[in-house]
Amino acid sequence: MEFEPSAARGAALDQQMRERLADTLDYMFSELGGPLSIDSADAARLIADIRRSRQPANLFAIYYEMVLSLEDEDLDRARELVSEMLNQPRVGGTIVKTVEQRGPADLSRLRRFLMTDLDMATEPSPQLFDATQRRIEQALDLLDRGFPDMAAEIRALLSEIVIAEGPEDPKALTFDGASSYMMWGAMLINGRGQNNVLDTAQALAHESGHNLLFGFCSSGSLVENDDDELFSSPLRKDPRPMDGVFHATYVVARMHLTVSHLLDAGVLDEHEREAALADLGAHRRNFDVGDQVIRDGGRLTPLGAEVIESARAYMASAVQPA
Repeated sequence: MEFEPSAARGAALDQQMRERLADTLDYMFSELGGPLSIDSADAARLIADIRRSRQPANLFAIYYEMVLSLEDEDLDRARELVSEMLNQPRVGGTIVKTVEQRGPADLSRLRRFLMTDLDMATEPSPQLFDATQRRIEQALDLLDRGFPDMAAEIRALLSEIVIAEGPEDPKALTFDGASSYMMWGAMLINGRGQNNVLDTAQALAHESGHNLLFGFCSSGSLVENDDDELFSSPLRKDPRPMDGVFHATYVVARMHLTVSHLLDAGVLDEHEREAALADLGAHRRNFDVGDQVIRDGGRLTPLGAEVIESARAYMASAVQPA
C-alpha cells in the first residue's frame, strides 16, 4: 500500500464510500420503502445521484441517524430524515463555513458524530473566521507549490471544512481538529489551533489523513482491540483505544511526510524552515512513541498491518534535512 498521497486514491475512496452508502440505501428502501414513505422514483434518483457525484458530509450523518432511529423503532423520525436526505444540497468542491452556519439538525449531528463536547467548539468571531479561511487558502496554495500530490488528495478527500473557535483559556481542554467516519469528507478545525500557514498545512494533512483511514477501513477495521482497552497516545493526554492510537500514529507520519516535501521543495522562508525542522523532530518522536504502543499492544487486522507498515517504511527511509 502506497504511503504517498494521490488525488486518484482520494477520488477512488470517495467513490467507494458513496457506492457503499448507495448500496445500503438501495437495500433499505427496497425493504422499508413503504414504512419510510419514500416514493420508489425518488429513492432511485437519490441513489443514482449518490453514485454519480460528490455528496455533502451531512448526507452520511443523516443516514447514520436514520439507522439509529430505526433501531429505536422511531419511524416518525426516520421518515423526517428520509425527507431531509432527499433535499440535501449538492457540493461542488471543498467549502468552508462556520459552526453556526449549519442548521440546528446539522449542529446536533456534529455533536453526536464529530465532537461530543461541541460546547468547546463555538462560533468564531468574524475576524477569526476570515483569518482562518485566508490561512486555509494560503496553506493549500503552499501545498500546491511544495507538495501538489498532498494538496490534490486533500481536496479529493475533504468536501467540507467547518471553522470553529476553541477555548481562549490556555489551560482549558481544547482541540485542533476533528473528523468522523460517520461524517465522511468533513473536518472541523479550531481557528485558534494553528498560528501560521505551515501549521495549517499540517492540520489539513492530519485531518484528511483520518478521512483517508476511514476510507481504507470502509470494509473492515484496522485493529481487533476492544474499545475499552485504553493506551497512551502520541497526540492526546488522555488514554485512547488502540484504533485512536493507530490513527494518531499514522497521521503523525503523514505530517512528517508533508513537512519533508515542503522543505525539499524550497517553498519555505527562513523562519518557516526553522519551524519545519523542529516539527520534523517532534513528529519523529511522536511516531516512535505511538508505533511502540502499537507494537506492544495492538492486535492488527491484515489491513491494519499493511497500512501501518507503509507508514513505518516511510519513516524508516526519511532523512532529517540538514
